[in-house]
Amino acid sequence: MLKNELYYLTILTITILVILVVLLIYLTIRKAMDIKNRKAIGQFIEKYHSVLFTMLMEGGYSRGLNPKNVLEQIAIEELLGRFSKILEGEDEKSRLTELASMYLLERYRKQLKSKRWSKRMNTLYHIEDFKLTLLNDDIYLLTQKKKLSHEELIHSLRILALFQYEFLFDLLITRYQNLSEFEYRTILVRLEQKQFEKYILHFHKSSQSLQTAILDVISIKKELNYLPFLEKIFSVYKGEIRLRALKALSNVGYVKNTEPYLELLYSSKWEERMIAAKLIGSLKEVKGISRLIELLHDQMWWVRFQAGEAICQFPNGHQILQEVLETSKDVFARDMAWEWLHKGV
Repeated sequence: MLKNELYYLTILTITILVILVVLLIYLTIRKAMDIKNRKAIGQFIEKYHSVLFTMLMEGGYSRGLNPKNVLEQIAIEELLGRFSKILEGEDEKSRLTELASMYLLERYRKQLKSKRWSKRMNTLYHIEDFKLTLLNDDIYLLTQKKKLSHEELIHSLRILALFQYEFLFDLLITRYQNLSEFEYRTILVRLEQKQFEKYILHFHKSSQSLQTAILDVISIKKELNYLPFLEKIFSVYKGEIRLRALKALSNVGYVKNTEPYLELLYSSKWEERMIAAKLIGSLKEVKGISRLIELLHDQMWWVRFQAGEAICQFPNGHQILQEVLETSKDVFARDMAWEWLHKGV
C-alpha cells in the first residue's frame, strides 16, 4: 500500500516538474519573441520618425513608408499616437487623421470585430485619438451587438458624438433610453449645436435622466441662445428639472426679467434659495443684496455659502461682508462673512 502511494506521488511530482519545465520554455520563447518584436518596432520607429514628422508638418507622402506587416503597423500607430499628443495646428491634425486612415483604417476595421474585449477597446481609443470618422458606420454596427460590454457601448457612443454622427440621435432616443444622467452628459457635451438642437426639440418626450443631462450640458456650455428654452423649462416644470434649469440659468448668467428669480430667494426649498442666490450674484442684481445678506443667516450651510459668494460678486461686496462680520449677532453669518473675506488671501 505504501509502495503504491510512493509510486503515484513520484509520478505526480514528475508530471508537475514536466509541466513547469514546459511552461518555463514557453515563457522564455515568448519573452524572446517579444524582445525581438519590440526591437523591430523600435528600429522602424527610429528609421521613419523624422519622415513621418515631416509628412505631418509639411504634407506630402513617402514611397518608402509602406508598412509590410503587423509590427510595422504597430510602429506607425505608436508614432502617430506620440504626435497626436503634441500637434496643435488644425492642418497638422488633419494630416495625422489622413495618414492614420491610409495606414491603419483596415487594421482597425478588423479589430473592431475581434473577439477580444481588450483589442476592441484599444482600437476605440485609437480611433478617437486619430479622429477616424471614416469608421463611423463600423462603430455604429458595434453598438448593435448583443454581447457588447457597457463600457464599450458608452465609449462608442461618445466617439459617435465627437464625430457628429447623424444617427446617434436615433440610437439614444430609440435603443438606449436607460443610460444614466452622467453617461448621457458625457455623450451630449461633445455635440456641436446643430446636432444638439435635436435633443432640445425632443426634450419634452425624453426620460428625466436625458432631460437633466441636456440641461447640464447647456449649463456647461453657457450659451445665450438657449436662454428662451431654459426660461420656458423653468416656468413649466417642477422638481429636479426646474432646479436644473435654474442652475443652467445661473451659469449662463443672464435672464430677461429678474423678478421671478428674486422671489426664489424666499423659497421654502433650500436648493432653490441656494441656486437663486448664485443667479442673483451672477446678474449682480442690486435688488437682491438685502435678501442675500439675510441668507447669510440661513439655517442651511450651502445657502449661506452661496449667498456669501454672490455678495462677493458685487463691487461693494467685501464692504457688505465686513459690515456683517462686525455687526451680526449670528455666529454662522459672521463665520461665513469671514470665510469669504479671507478666500484667496
